[in-house]
Amino acid sequence: MRKPRGSKIDELKAELVRAKEKASEWQARVRDIERQITEQENLEIIQAVRGLVSAPEELRTVLDMIRASKGASQPNTDNQQGGMNL
Repeated sequence: MRKPRGSKIDELKAELVRAKEKASEWQARVRDIERQITEQENLEIIQAVRGLVSAPEELRTVLDMIRASKGASQPNTDNQQGGMNL
């Protein structure tokens, strides 16, 4: 016997709901993994800086050197970056 036509539509709608739920779960997982990656990258940066610099004065010197090297190799882009300098 054949199923009524509405039954197939109902099955497809239910499958669509399940697929949307799975997509939402995967999107949440993607966001969580991206957050974890960013967190690990930040930790690596912090560890590298702490390993190189032992005093705040040394950090200031390192940052000044970075600013100087960026200024020499790139045109002034302060206006494009919202005035943020490193």
